[in-house]
Amino acid sequence: MRFARNMSITVICIILGIMLSWQYKSIESNKKVSASQTKNLYDLQKELLEEKKNNENLRARNEELEAQLSEYINAAGNNKKIEESIREQLIRARMLAGLVDVEGPGIEIVLDDGEYDYQAVYDIDLLKLVNELRAAEAQAISINGERVVAMTEIRYTEPYMVINGRQIYPPYIIKAIAEPEKLDYALNMLGGIVEIFRDSFGYKISVNKVDRITIPKVRDDGSVLKYNLLTPL
Repeated sequence: MRFARNMSITVICIILGIMLSWQYKSIESNKKVSASQTKNLYDLQKELLEEKKNNENLRARNEELEAQLSEYINAAGNNKKIEESIREQLIRARMLAGLVDVEGPGIEIVLDDGEYDYQAVYDIDLLKLVNELRAAEAQAISINGERVVAMTEIRYTEPYMVINGRQIYPPYIIKAIAEPEKLDYALNMLGGIVEIFRDSFGYKISVNKVDRITIPKVRDDGSVLKYNLLTPL
């Protein structure tokens, strides 16, 4: 009699164990599905925002080109207006190429090595920071007075950094012209590059919004800008 009762209890425990195991697997499966759905939703939202931003940029560029076309049509037969328009285009092109000094609102970042030898700022760190600034629509960037342009190299050669062929020592003072609030938010957001540099890497970093920043032009002596092999199409 006792044996039969023990067997019954054992069988019931086994059945309960199997049921609990199935229930646990079901819960874990639901969690994974939910997490996957949340991630997919986040990715879709991110893609939607990026596409919206691209559309806004294209719309603004289209309006700019239409305005230029209208200006050219209205200036037909008026050499003075045509010259002024060409001059404005040349100034704009020189600004975008980094060939003139520029000024405007933005931020100033001071980035320095940490207290220990292994907490040195490397070239990959400056490249990440420059990319973050560009992603936040910075229109001009400089590092310790060196204008960052398309052909700028950033290389670490202990104990200094080589930028535009010049030796740059820490602390690194990075200036960027753009909307100060937008840049500040992009850098200081939760889990952003400032938090990573400071808390994970141990670097010393500060970010300050500035109403007026001056960024110098790049050297046009052939040491930075090289285009002797380029042919316009």
